[in-house]
Amino acid sequence: MKRSYSSQTLATLALLPFVALAGGPASAHVTLEQREAAPGAAYKAVLKVPHGCGTSPTQAIRVEIPEGFINVKPMPKPGWSLASVKGAYATSYPLHGRTLTEGVKEITWSEGNLPDEHYDEFVAAGFLGKDLVGGSSLYFKVTQTCAEGERQWVDVPDGTEGQKLASPAAVLRIAAAGDHAAAKDAGGAAKSGSLAIEGAWARATPQGAKVGAGYLTVLNTGSAADTLIGIAAPVAGKGEIHDMTMTDGVMRMRALPEGIEIPAGGTVTLAPGGKHLMFMDLKEPLVSGASLPVTLTFKSGASVEVTFPIRPIGGDKKHGGTTKDDHDHHHHHH
Repeated sequence: MKRSYSSQTLATLALLPFVALAGGPASAHVTLEQREAAPGAAYKAVLKVPHGCGTSPTQAIRVEIPEGFINVKPMPKPGWSLASVKGAYATSYPLHGRTLTEGVKEITWSEGNLPDEHYDEFVAAGFLGKDLVGGSSLYFKVTQTCAEGERQWVDVPDGTEGQKLASPAAVLRIAAAGDHAAAKDAGGAAKSGSLAIEGAWARATPQGAKVGAGYLTVLNTGSAADTLIGIAAPVAGKGEIHDMTMTDGVMRMRALPEGIEIPAGGTVTLAPGGKHLMFMDLKEPLVSGASLPVTLTFKSGASVEVTFPIRPIGGDKKHGGTTKDDHDHHHHHH
């Protein structure tokens, strides 16, 4: 059936695309999946793109990397070209024994096609500077280029009370000490997103020992697997993930440079006589009754600080320790 409309109705309908173009994105702009993280932590910036320019498909995403997000590596996307621009940082940043003075400042994914009715994510991983101030914010300015038109998500607050931004940049809040994002527990537990650490502890070491061991359980309540890839402690020159096995009556220990996978919805336990953490090149002994702060890094970019209670040499049978385990750790050649 053919419908007829008044000239006023037709004029109103003609304006609808422009109304949607001007008002829609204010509630659906480009944002970060994880909007809070702690200074010094590994961070995976996942930029969520929920729509095109009006109904026009997105063909390129360009993001300006904010000062303080360092050692950045973009993730390639199938079907998209990837380019990055490097430049000098405003200051130098210590990271894993190095001093960084330059890095990626801009990333562009282009020559792709993301229809307006679809959603996608654009990812870059890096680290947050240790000197970032808790309570401050980093702004990721994003330019979204479409087949027709362009959106610039670049507005940042200027401190005006009650200010509303028409095209806000994606924002990452830097967690202050004690915030949930950096929560830690003296009892050997901590949580970050879908990852939970439980039952963490370290064994005391004899005077002069250069290696120590730590144990824990990791629970992954998420829908995707993750991998524990790194550990760091202030008293250790380096940290590694090891596995101990018995072959023909001989105890063998090997490093696991690829880390340990934590399956989706799964649990992995590191315990004496099996997989464990190694604190190497110790600067001081691990003393029973004290505690050891340890930072765990995961492949997803999550970084969790856990306080490991230190238990006696000779072990605590309640937690699986034995004198033989101590002997193996302190005298085995790695």
